[in-house]
Amino acid sequence: MSSPWRPLGDLVVDLLRLRKGPQDVPYSPTLLLLTLIPYALLGSALAAFILPPLQALLYGPAEAALLALLVYVTLRLYRHPTRFVQTLTALTLVGSVFNALSLPLQAVAQSNSSVGLLMLVLVVWSFAVSVHLLRLTLDIPVPGSVLVNLAFFFIAYFVLGYLFGLSS
Repeated sequence: MSSPWRPLGDLVVDLLRLRKGPQDVPYSPTLLLLTLIPYALLGSALAAFILPPLQALLYGPAEAALLALLVYVTLRLYRHPTRFVQTLTALTLVGSVFNALSLPLQAVAQSNSSVGLLMLVLVVWSFAVSVHLLRLTLDIPVPGSVLVNLAFFFIAYFVLGYLFGLSS
């Protein structure tokens, strides 16, 4: 007998391998909510390496809310607002995987700096997946998607840095 989670797992693997895109994610606000929760929790867990516990606890939900806002505004600007649920679901699905993979690396990096190359590979892979997903969502070429992703990164860096005192 097959697990009911098998199709979702297969979808995530295909998203990570750049074989599927947001258009292949089921339109389901419930699934979106179920992906936002682990995304926020894992974001908080990663933030706990550099922030005090209460701030770390708030960081994950703030990051998830900012991602949702950036996706929403971008889709409105590109006149594709109906793609919001599927796009945000895809981004939080793969984001949760990358955050989960980052946790042990971050823990090891606290005592051993030799994991830097693995972390770099994970960051590059994560960026490539995000570029792929937003390229398909926005119907734009790769260079445009790279620019949108860089804009997301810098906005998140400055906004979350300001909110959580990470910017100098």
